[in-house]
Amino acid sequence: MKKITIVFLFLFSLAGARTSAQEEIIDFLNAGIEDANALGQAYLRPYGEMLGVSLNGAWYNTAKVHKTLGFDAMFSLSYVTVPTSGKYFDTNDISLQKVAPTEGTVTPTMAADNSVSQSFYFKDDPTQTEILNIRGSELNYFVSPMVQAAVGLPFHTEVMGRFMPKVSIFDYGKVSMWGLGVKHSVKDYIPFIKRIPFLELSVMGAYTNFNSNLGVEYNGNGGELDINANAYTARALVGINIPVLSVYAGIGYGNTSSSFDVKGTFTGIPFETGPVENPISLAYTTDGFDFNAGVRLRLAIFAIYADYTVGDYSVITAGVGFSFR
Repeated sequence: MKKITIVFLFLFSLAGARTSAQEEIIDFLNAGIEDANALGQAYLRPYGEMLGVSLNGAWYNTAKVHKTLGFDAMFSLSYVTVPTSGKYFDTNDISLQKVAPTEGTVTPTMAADNSVSQSFYFKDDPTQTEILNIRGSELNYFVSPMVQAAVGLPFHTEVMGRFMPKVSIFDYGKVSMWGLGVKHSVKDYIPFIKRIPFLELSVMGAYTNFNSNLGVEYNGNGGELDINANAYTARALVGINIPVLSVYAGIGYGNTSSSFDVKGTFTGIPFETGPVENPISLAYTTDGFDFNAGVRLRLAIFAIYADYTVGDYSVITAGVGFSFR
């Protein structure tokens, strides 16, 4: 997993030194296609879900909507952590066909400690010769950077955007990302609320898409790992704005999906008599409600903020930038 790990860390984490993952996703093919997909699905689940959740973060740092042609540009970092339940999986839950674990059934995911591992052998092999070893990599979090801008439009509306064109990351592959969001003030629709000058109410919705292409190799056959993630969120926001300080909170629903597809033609896969195309396809989804609260400090045109999101995956976000209202 070393190549894939380095890319994940480069893009999403500040902990670049922690690149100790031991197995590549492509090596799961040593277990045959069916079991490679079952084991890969369970092993990468924390990252598939964290990737999606991170894309729904950092969309706002106030409940207030820009005035017409008001503008801001912000840089943020979101720190996403894996719950304890995401560090291990039970092989009894994934219906392995050709392979079996050597000891017990509890197996580490990518988020487990790298001192924990599980070996696998073919069920019909009386010698129980190891054909695959799955080890944790301690990658139980990552930090997702985000750059975005927003501009105010008429009718108490604000549009937000984030964009990264497809760029090459050294020899590892290419990545791209884009997202769009809309925020609308509902304060004026509520008579007794619109008379409170420091209180803000708004609603927002946003979508983010992420793509990455990484090179992989198995038995001398080259291929590609395509990573795609989509994230949607809709939220109701409330905040108090006073000079210098803004306090805000949001509650809403998020839905994310991510996929990891090994594409290419590969030979030498156990139980296959010939070449196989696109042998691994993994997919993850998350959905549910969450809540976050934060504070922003503004000095002239400069702003700094931090907030915390409570959900299945906890997220801490901090950012800095400038704003003209």
